[in-house]
Amino acid sequence: MSENDTLFAQRLRSWRRLVGIKQLALADILGVSQAAVSYWETGRDKPSAELMRRIDDMIAGTRIGEVALERVFTQRQPGIMALYDFDGIRFMAASRGYLAQWPGMSLLQGKSIARHLVDESGSLLANEAIRRDILSGKLALISGVSDRHTDIVVGTAVRHEWNICFRRFGPKTLLSISFEPCDETNPVGINEVKLFTDLK
Repeated sequence: MSENDTLFAQRLRSWRRLVGIKQLALADILGVSQAAVSYWETGRDKPSAELMRRIDDMIAGTRIGEVALERVFTQRQPGIMALYDFDGIRFMAASRGYLAQWPGMSLLQGKSIARHLVDESGSLLANEAIRRDILSGKLALISGVSDRHTDIVVGTAVRHEWNICFRRFGPKTLLSISFEPCDETNPVGINEVKLFTDLK
């Protein structure tokens, strides 16, 4: 079984469980047997190109709604939070607290800031092992302390603790980041990296 087949099997199984649809119900929708769906989810077989397209469309439709919800949820938070698309580190949304702390960042919404990352954020993006774990859906959380994340000056640098949560929405990976100003004596750096397998 190829890596793409394995990823498809995992994605189908995860999506079906997320939306609460039984194998038999999905089989009825697609006009196949429950055994066929079971084989797809275990990687013993894969659907035809036409069925694959239909399944991808169903998953994408669900994911679009979930991504929109993540954006709206982030924007309504009073704390300091931001939402990024991992593809290009595109700035998708900022909370009320974030925009109060760094109002100039509102000009960057919808833009890629990947080439502007510095310090801990820059080193994370440059680390091939971490990038691989993010793209494969293995990485769950990274925490650290920084003064700034980009070379874009939009306000005063503030030493802060941050936590990044990585979540997959179909082929899209989102980074949800929370920030909390901290004492200047806290040393900057990455403090914790957790895979999903590390979570209890």
